[in-house]
Amino acid sequence: MNVFPPMQNERLFVPFLDEVDGTLCLPANATAAEVRALINPHHLRFPLLLDDTATLREQIASSTHAPASCRFGPWCDNILGMNWRLPGGRVARIGERVVKTTTGYDWLRFLLHTGTRFGEPTDYVMRLRPDCGFTAIARFDGDANVLNACVSKLLHSGWMHWWDAVDLIAEGQASFVRVIFHCVPGEAPIFTQQLQYIAKKTGAQLTLQNDTQPSLDGLPDLVIKTTPDRATSLATELSRDTLRCVALCYNGVIHAYLSAGDDLAERIHALAQTLTAELHSQGGDWHSRWLPATPPSLIESAWLNTLEQAIHEA
Repeated sequence: MNVFPPMQNERLFVPFLDEVDGTLCLPANATAAEVRALINPHHLRFPLLLDDTATLREQIASSTHAPASCRFGPWCDNILGMNWRLPGGRVARIGERVVKTTTGYDWLRFLLHTGTRFGEPTDYVMRLRPDCGFTAIARFDGDANVLNACVSKLLHSGWMHWWDAVDLIAEGQASFVRVIFHCVPGEAPIFTQQLQYIAKKTGAQLTLQNDTQPSLDGLPDLVIKTTPDRATSLATELSRDTLRCVALCYNGVIHAYLSAGDDLAERIHALAQTLTAELHSQGGDWHSRWLPATPPSLIESAWLNTLEQAIHEA
């Protein structure tokens, strides 16, 4: 069983920037600063970055989503292709330079989130977005009822697909809703009017930072996938035990950040175990970059063992 067909080295992706199609190929160990240095002069952006200093490989391994997944989907929908080094050392090309090339099993999605069992990426082909020249950050403050009303209004309005991010930030007893939008400068007043309308309807206090780039939240210590209607309340509950929680409201994903310490892995494991039953009942899950992946089921394990053997023979 040969999973990967024979490939010549000349078929591998080489570094490129296609400013017309908005695609970029660069090493998996590139940082956010290196990505920006390449694409900013061409008025392009990659909005899913999580951390300024971590490599792209580390960012993808830490979470399936970013705040901008609200508008642009998870990481796996924005990685079009990869050069992938198999455990035996051979490098294979996975995917293409375009958004969709064929139907069938999604190798990219599978490999991006399987750790190092089947090898590791050496290069990514990334989908970029136009840089329209203006980014703003809106903050809604109020009590829990007000913030829940804000989130509901934001997610159920006709403007939903124009927000780069709709997040609830919870830290201790304090919470607020963060909205990020990106547009051409001349349209900014229209976005602002809509945000002011939502603030008025919900009784929230609105603070707006115009023409600014959002600071990145960093790599989460624990990632929780739940349902969108549970994400905000669960993030608020967890913030009493963790340093900070960012609920990606549209996707139902929570990024939890714990204070550093020698027992960090133990604290994350204990916290996650308290959530397992609830998450599984809702079809959710959790993972942490500090802990090994959850063992697969017996059926999955048999399939993965067969795949692993085939890849080692490739």
